[in-house]
Amino acid sequence: MIDDPFAADMALLEPIDLDVAPEPPPRREAVGIRWPNGFRMRSSGLWFDPAGDGKPMRLSGPFRVPGLARDPAGAGWAVLIEWLDRDKRRHRGFISHADLIGEGTEWLRPLVDAGFHISFGRKPLGLFKRALYGLDCQARVRLVRRSGWFNSVFVLPARTIGTADGEEVIFVGRVDAASYAEAGTLEDWVSAVAAPAAGNPRLLLALSVAFAGPIVDLLQDEGGGVNLKGPSSVGKSTLLIAAGSVWGGGARSGFVQTWRATSNGLEGVAKAHSGTVLVLDELGELDAREAGSTAYLLVNGQGKARAAKDAELRPRHEWRVMLLSSGEVGLADKISETGKRARAGQLVRLVDVPADAGRGLGIFDHTNGGEPAAFANNIKAAALRTYGTAGPNFVDVIARNPDGTASAARRMITDLTKRLLTALPEADGQMSRAAHRFALIAVAGEMARVALQLPWADGEVERAIRTCFEAWRSARGGDGPGELVAALDAIRSAIERHGEARFRNLDGAEPSSAPIRNLLGYRLSRGGVLVYAFTATGWSETLAGAADPKSVVGMLFERGLLLTGKDRTHRHFVKVDGRSVPTYAVRASALFDTEDV
Repeated sequence: MIDDPFAADMALLEPIDLDVAPEPPPRREAVGIRWPNGFRMRSSGLWFDPAGDGKPMRLSGPFRVPGLARDPAGAGWAVLIEWLDRDKRRHRGFISHADLIGEGTEWLRPLVDAGFHISFGRKPLGLFKRALYGLDCQARVRLVRRSGWFNSVFVLPARTIGTADGEEVIFVGRVDAASYAEAGTLEDWVSAVAAPAAGNPRLLLALSVAFAGPIVDLLQDEGGGVNLKGPSSVGKSTLLIAAGSVWGGGARSGFVQTWRATSNGLEGVAKAHSGTVLVLDELGELDAREAGSTAYLLVNGQGKARAAKDAELRPRHEWRVMLLSSGEVGLADKISETGKRARAGQLVRLVDVPADAGRGLGIFDHTNGGEPAAFANNIKAAALRTYGTAGPNFVDVIARNPDGTASAARRMITDLTKRLLTALPEADGQMSRAAHRFALIAVAGEMARVALQLPWADGEVERAIRTCFEAWRSARGGDGPGELVAALDAIRSAIERHGEARFRNLDGAEPSSAPIRNLLGYRLSRGGVLVYAFTATGWSETLAGAADPKSVVGMLFERGLLLTGKDRTHRHFVKVDGRSVPTYAVRASALFDTEDV
């Protein structure tokens, strides 16, 4: 950045003190607990004392009730309970009011599995359900089914960051769908994982994507993804593990999951990573038939419509996630395995950034004089050893002033998006969407730098993200509309693959008259310009799955890439065996870096 244009906006972020360990949020004490007649909570557990000469009966071990819970729509009422297992480890669980009706006991399984003591038998179980259903408690708990922001608090499976007005907010769902965990200190993470990112744009990109999740969710912006594309030897896994360590770890690959693992339970995995980052390794393992739809599903943030047993539609799962991926192939390559072409809308959702920095050091630009492999291994080992502190601490800073942070982020993203597009006067909507996402990632990284006092130079994150944006543009093959870029690629590919086999040569004293099977068009020169003239049928075949043939004609015509007829229409007529044939004639210079003939 020049003269730090974001200084005023950054001033609202109060940096944390790395020397002071954050205090855990105080546990709310339940208020207004009143058990039904005959039931009483003692130090040994919940008891039922019948009137008269009946013998008191112990129904369960001891537990506390923080409050009665319900979802944001006021449904799904449940009792929230907390207990200690035999190792004095604290657990919490929800017992739905609906499960207290009838004879079923399946709702007890997860509680017992977590060490909750219950007295078995028809009578004690019936009394236990009666006690919970009749319990009166003034305290309220709000249940949310995805991680991320809920009003002014940020919800994670095991903790909630921020202060809610009048009620506790808790995540309900599978807590094992994401490896949220914490090890080491934030200071350890900063020195061992964040510090080596200085001077390495792709590592800064990966870490900034991890920090972008809370910003995307706070702004209710469109999710998106970055796929680091390149051979296995350049060190992509280091970037993924480093980025994942912002939020968690503890598993063999830290916070990282695989594309293959998402085929089952994809929506549950996405919900658990909502508002943070979903890190997926090896795009090549994804089923090619599902590649396009999976990218749409993850980024659009809405699950499939499903019917309940009574044929009524269930509520769709929703999430908002930033996606960081790696693969030896990109999304377009994966989709092409099915014989189809990726659409521009799919590719802008998951953009491919070349993983190799082009300096002979794999993903790195600088390794502080060391060998790239050793440098990468040190970062990976550190990220697997210390993790899960940076993301929650970053959110804690935002939660002190979420509205102010959101306003500042919007201004910064708008400004940076304009700067990224300054040299691209013909940028289309897809290019603008990609620039917006790169700008959002940069702003998140800059905010994290200030909030967590990360050892990166002023403006370094923006410069790194700009480097990656330019790398994406270069790999994309053009700055025009995505359909145009895809169309030119399809046309170029058809010529390179088929050449003389499917293009009849009309030049020379005796033009070729040999029959050609599956003719795509003709090769000829006009006024020193080499032209490939496609028949209408060949044009449609070439662009099938890549772009709309009629729309592409208009875009090529507007840019002067078509050889037009005398009447200035889109079609160019050529003489073939004495007859005039209408074609779509594309200049070779528009396709290849060659001189016109």
